[in-house]
Amino acid sequence: MKFAVVGLAYSHPYSYVRILLRDGHSVAYAWDDDPVRLQEFAGQFGAVPVGSVQDIPVGEIDGVIATARIPERIEHVVRFLEAGVPTYSSKPAATSMKQLERILDTVRKTKTPWFSTSVLRYAPALLTLKGHLDQGRLGTLISARATSAHYISHYMQEPGIWQDDPQRGGGTIVNMGIHALEMLSVLIGSKIGKVWCQAGKRIHRQSLSEDTALIFLEWKEGLGGVLEVPCGVKGESFGVEMYGSEAILGCSIPKGDVRDASGAALGDADPLREFGYVGTMGAFVEMCRSRVMPVEPEETGTLARVLLAARDSAASGRPVILS
Repeated sequence: MKFAVVGLAYSHPYSYVRILLRDGHSVAYAWDDDPVRLQEFAGQFGAVPVGSVQDIPVGEIDGVIATARIPERIEHVVRFLEAGVPTYSSKPAATSMKQLERILDTVRKTKTPWFSTSVLRYAPALLTLKGHLDQGRLGTLISARATSAHYISHYMQEPGIWQDDPQRGGGTIVNMGIHALEMLSVLIGSKIGKVWCQAGKRIHRQSLSEDTALIFLEWKEGLGGVLEVPCGVKGESFGVEMYGSEAILGCSIPKGDVRDASGAALGDADPLREFGYVGTMGAFVEMCRSRVMPVEPEETGTLARVLLAARDSAASGRPVILS
């Protein structure tokens, strides 16, 4: 298959393209607003660089990966959906309700497949944990906790500062919180009725958003859970703990089944597989082939609303009730 990449604002498109190329696909066209970055990317991956998004011939591609900054990314997604091109947009799906509804309305109108997710949705360790949950090993679920810890020091300066801006990239609550929320959505579902969030700046006082957040969730059937988003850190790790009446189970990413002499977890030899990039691109390619969306737009929209509600809660100090 042939794909186009629109926007090189961060590392994700580079990882996606490496996977597509080693699976026998090609990136036919690429665009970015930085000419130097665009030329380097095109030379490295064999894509034809174009001067504008409008120059990408939609009839020659099977799908598009939209990874520019927000709000430009929203415009790109809508453009390709309206042209009937299956579109993957990297996380977060949107940073405002207006952006979110615009994409969802376009999907409803055009019926063009759209896909947006945290790559951790497809992390093998998470899917293994889901298998245990589906087999009933936990009994009745009592509570759940997911952690998304990722350094954000490089977001304190250009060119990455847009990700720290709540309006442009979502800030820590949205941009990093999606990883933790997506994992719990895979395991438990997205029918969340109440959100309460506490956020602050512990290390990065100059942050435009926050460097830490605790997000408390209540699912509509009464289950409680928490998302921990500590990002004033120097490393990165992700994980889930689930407490049930019959067992306590959890997973970590990177997973701890392979360790070095000091006991540190090394995880899979292919980090692109372990962190879910491979699975995400597999789901995207299959969507382009079948035109069946791997995640229902309503679920993606719900997760975006939860994180936007968490930002509102952090500002007001009060819980937010979701309809």
